[in-house]
Amino acid sequence: MTRRPRIGITLELADPMLIPVERNLRTPMAEAGAIVIAIPRDTPVDDIPDLLDDLDGVLISGGQDVDPAHYGEERHSSVDTVPAEHDAFELRLARTALEQGIPILGICRGSQVLAVADGGALTQDVPSMHPDAQRHMVDWATHAEAEPGDHWHTIDVEPTSRLAAWIGNGEPLINSFHHQAVARTGDYLHPVARAEDGVIEATESAPGAPFAVGLQWHNEFMWQRDERWLGPFRDLVAAARNRAAERR
Repeated sequence: MTRRPRIGITLELADPMLIPVERNLRTPMAEAGAIVIAIPRDTPVDDIPDLLDDLDGVLISGGQDVDPAHYGEERHSSVDTVPAEHDAFELRLARTALEQGIPILGICRGSQVLAVADGGALTQDVPSMHPDAQRHMVDWATHAEAEPGDHWHTIDVEPTSRLAAWIGNGEPLINSFHHQAVARTGDYLHPVARAEDGVIEATESAPGAPFAVGLQWHNEFMWQRDERWLGPFRDLVAAARNRAAERR
């Protein structure tokens, strides 16, 4: 019998939106055939080798800011970081997944974690550090499940990217709940989408390389009204399934 792929998703257990976030992340991957395993962000770093022995893919979810010390910068006054052990765990998890070719998807904070783990850096506060920026940050709790409105905007997408395949011929419209963004990518990931103001909105590994994707938006709150946004979840599961087959 073929082993179903195991995908671990990191979660902040104190998040007031935990229930809908976890459900909306788990449901499309479970329907695509994965066994989804929740991983608290306060999991000890030393557990990562054993975790990755059991996992075929990783999803790093949204949350608060990555400490700028991890990319060698002083803290901007707007930065609201998570506990230090949360950063340590997710950054090591992401770095190890990239090094080992384990399929990985980062959403919002998760995209930023991926960039920093890859040797990149972040814009610590888009509104004050990017003078020409459009509106990227709105209230998360109020708007996460709301219909598209002024908390959505379009993006320009690299035509040969995985993201372009997911979007197809439809409007490249995304939700927006971030005051930080990827400023510079590292060695493995490269930008594949930007907002009209130039802010990086998505990153990917190169074609043919193991699946690694960072999305600055929350597609877990988009696929219910637009099935195109099931694509990132389905392709993560497919990549994890291929890895599971190769390992056995």
